[in-house]
Amino acid sequence: MEEQKHFFEILKTKIPEQYRLADVVEEVLHLSTDAVYRRFRGDKELTLKELLVLCRKYNLSMDEIFSLNANQGVLFNYAPVNFSDQGSYIAYLKRLLETIISFKSAPEKEVYYTAQDIPFYYFFDYTELMFFKLYAWNDTVSRVQKSCDEFCSTLNKESIIPLYRQMANAYQSVPSHEIWTNRTIDTLLRLLEYYYEIGAFDKKETVLHLLVQLSDLMDNVKKCANKGYKGVDSTTPFSLYLCSVDFENNFMLIKRGEQMSCTIRIFPANSIVTENKALCSETAQWIDDLISKSILISGTSAKERIRFFQATKNKINELSNRIEIS
Repeated sequence: MEEQKHFFEILKTKIPEQYRLADVVEEVLHLSTDAVYRRFRGDKELTLKELLVLCRKYNLSMDEIFSLNANQGVLFNYAPVNFSDQGSYIAYLKRLLETIISFKSAPEKEVYYTAQDIPFYYFFDYTELMFFKLYAWNDTVSRVQKSCDEFCSTLNKESIIPLYRQMANAYQSVPSHEIWTNRTIDTLLRLLEYYYEIGAFDKKETVLHLLVQLSDLMDNVKKCANKGYKGVDSTTPFSLYLCSVDFENNFMLIKRGEQMSCTIRIFPANSIVTENKALCSETAQWIDDLISKSILISGTSAKERIRFFQATKNKINELSNRIEIS
């Protein structure tokens, strides 16, 4: 029954700190308190149905539970998002919010992010810029037959924007370490320029406004980097590294004490997630190696920090000027 006890140890890391594991299992499985504790002790085996219900409810990976050998393969969780279906997208946002809140409540937690482009959670504070990203993602998958302005006018903003705000606030309380390069901002700039050139904006002012928001976003990243902290009260540790080595994708490594999970972005926005110990450990080693090749520009290295943010500001201004005179 050691595997079953291990399963409940993992499950405990997935629920918000303010909830008792026994109460959660009792409610989800519709069991009595005595029946729950018999399963905790190993006196009673979980049925396959009970195991599946708990795994699906809390996005638990079977490779973590059964400790599959790395040579046998790696299992990933994948929940595709249909961005053309607003109901599906809102449900996705709610699941993401639950995950962030659950992670936020963990006593020991931190996130490592390799930023091939700007980490997605920065956009939650910039509604129009996030809507543009949503438009571009949707166009990549289903070829939207609308302009960006038309697409944004059809969004259920009353349901979406409050979720953005909650996610932005929740993530601000999670300690994070981000590794950027001098090209991290380029992906979004190329995307904005491309959609402007193909006439995806009804008016020039729309894309210029998005560039103003991007400039403001980078100013806020700079403020956090200056202090080495983030959040409303500036008490959440924040580390920003500048790496001279380009990486091929966005990786997010989440640590909850000794538990780790790795998220790898695929396609424009969807991701696959695994808690495979071997892969997570190798990812952690790779990130450590990247950090060793990087300059910490948050809190210290003022000269490098000023140079980096001035370069990004120049890129934004250059694109704005080209569009202004076009």
